[in-house]
Amino acid sequence: MTNKPPTHSERYEEALLWTAQLHRCQSRNGKPVPYISHLIAVSGLVWEDGGTEDQAIAALLHDAIEDAGQSHTSIAERFGEEVAAIVRDCTDTAEGLSGAGKEPWLVRKTRYVAALDHKSEGSLLVTAADKAHNARDMVLDARRDPGSWDRFKAGLDGTAWYLLRIHQSLNQRLPGSRSNELLGEAVNEILSCEAYGRLVPHGVAPAAWAAGYLARTQSDTQA
Repeated sequence: MTNKPPTHSERYEEALLWTAQLHRCQSRNGKPVPYISHLIAVSGLVWEDGGTEDQAIAALLHDAIEDAGQSHTSIAERFGEEVAAIVRDCTDTAEGLSGAGKEPWLVRKTRYVAALDHKSEGSLLVTAADKAHNARDMVLDARRDPGSWDRFKAGLDGTAWYLLRIHQSLNQRLPGSRSNELLGEAVNEILSCEAYGRLVPHGVAPAAWAAGYLARTQSDTQA
């Protein structure tokens, strides 16, 4: 049997174990599925998209600041500045805020979308994988239960806007990404589904309606 060199280091194994410990008591939103399933899947997508080991480790830890009480410093001490910087880039809430203390959904997501123009390629790879896996999961759930969109704070309308905007940004900043291709397929299914069609006025293209979500929401707030 030919001895082959390892394809990953012990650092990745350490990160996988720490991730399992950090998220041991967490489940996917509204489902009895261990949350670590998402983190492992995102890391796998980063590997498959040509990412480095540091980027794959950051993918495992991308929710550690937002949902597991960690900080940029605590992650950098274990896995280095590059990993910590990517995790911080993929965190949409201010450090130190969590749970009910988070800023409103639209504030966080608008800021996150705007920041994509300035993020590193590594951060974009993890973002693409994260959103692709989430979007695909949402689509598969909605095929079985169209009411599953109600689990999410912004519902179907806001979720469609958010995922579309990220996909559009990544088309410009991360051309050729496999994860962004998966995200685009999920976004197309969302925009073409019957439930979303009921939200769109007659004669308006679904993508145009999704793109106008932010303006509609701001208009409603000011009214």
